[in-house]
Amino acid sequence: MAGGGSSGGAPLPIYATFAASATAASFAEVTTLPLDTAKVRLQLQSSAAAGAKPKYSGLLGTCATVAKEEGAGALWKGVIPGVHRQCLFGGLRIGLYDPVKAFYCGPDHVGDVPLHLKIAAGLTTGAVGIAIANPTDFVKVRLQSQGRPGVPIKYTQGAVAA
Repeated sequence: MAGGGSSGGAPLPIYATFAASATAASFAEVTTLPLDTAKVRLQLQSSAAAGAKPKYSGLLGTCATVAKEEGAGALWKGVIPGVHRQCLFGGLRIGLYDPVKAFYCGPDHVGDVPLHLKIAAGLTTGAVGIAIANPTDFVKVRLQSQGRPGVPIKYTQGAVAA
């Protein structure tokens, strides 16, 4: 039942399920992006020279350093491709789940859907979603990584240039 849930109501049309899941995933992306940016900066941080203190230390410390040195807006670098990724991945993964599950069951299926068909539908929609959304994640990480010590700003025109 697409979006019908346990309330017993009529299923949502595919476009409504896609829109609802894309909106929820996008909200999550926007609210957690500063922590993701800090994670990327920590992952890309070069090993400190012998005895030298690394620039970034811990998740919240990295957020504070980035905000202090580059402005608070730098914590949201990559928000546009991040939201694009979430719209595509979340929307496709959840929005297509019920139609794909129904396709795997066949038009004459009655009753509960077997677990293996639910798993197959989830694997299929997840694979399709990530295959289509992955390039936007690549762009997001490129934008988030800018601002590291000794690395010049390469993408001044935003997501399109990255």
